[in-house]
Amino acid sequence: MRSIFNVDSCAKLLQSLGNSGLKVVLFDIDGTLISKQSTEANERERFRRGVADEVGRSPPTEPWLYDGMVDPEICRRLLLEAGLSAESIPGLLQRVILRVETVYLEMEKRPVLNHGVDELLKILNASSDHRLGVLTGNLRAVAEEKLRLTGIRSYFAETFCSNGYFSRGDLVRDAIRDCVGRYGLRDKNSVVIVGDTPRDMEAARKNEAKAIGVATGFYTMGELRRAGAAVVFRSLQPCNELFETLGLEAS
Repeated sequence: MRSIFNVDSCAKLLQSLGNSGLKVVLFDIDGTLISKQSTEANERERFRRGVADEVGRSPPTEPWLYDGMVDPEICRRLLLEAGLSAESIPGLLQRVILRVETVYLEMEKRPVLNHGVDELLKILNASSDHRLGVLTGNLRAVAEEKLRLTGIRSYFAETFCSNGYFSRGDLVRDAIRDCVGRYGLRDKNSVVIVGDTPRDMEAARKNEAKAIGVATGFYTMGELRRAGAAVVFRSLQPCNELFETLGLEAS
């Protein structure tokens, strides 16, 4: 049985934990840090309205096929779904991306943290052997708004967002490269990517980072394992096994 830690006692315990070198832990936002149930309706609506406001056509948002994609690529695909030709999209795309961002900032929303997230971030933030960041398919303004509204922005030294990217793999590649260089990490495996979709796991594995899956979104533990997760958890509730996976091993 996994043992659940008290946050205050865990923070004190970190003083006696072993050190296997600095690690940078990068968390996805939607479905990983923040409940998908609390954001899903807003996510679909910001894309639908962003496209409709700029081109006069609403794209279909059912079924939603874009979990784990980056926002600019979702915009491009939805423009195709709305019936625009591939040739006409480049001239419209940046306007749609900006509108998708603005719509989110203007709408009423109440993102909610997944169970255990705040406790885990407090504990990791107390460790001198870890640096925390977000690695998200969200545009920067959208990501910052979600972190602000849920009260967790201060935990993150790094924020890697999707502005300028049309592939999650490219975003992950550059985030890992930046972390290795900035923190003098031993190798790419010293970057840990925590996510809730197969695309998160595939991008981490392809770029030689350690992938941790968390089944708090719409994918099962088995689907995340098959996509390349080294370890999969049912939640980010602090526990012995999760700490050990993140390199917090008691001496």
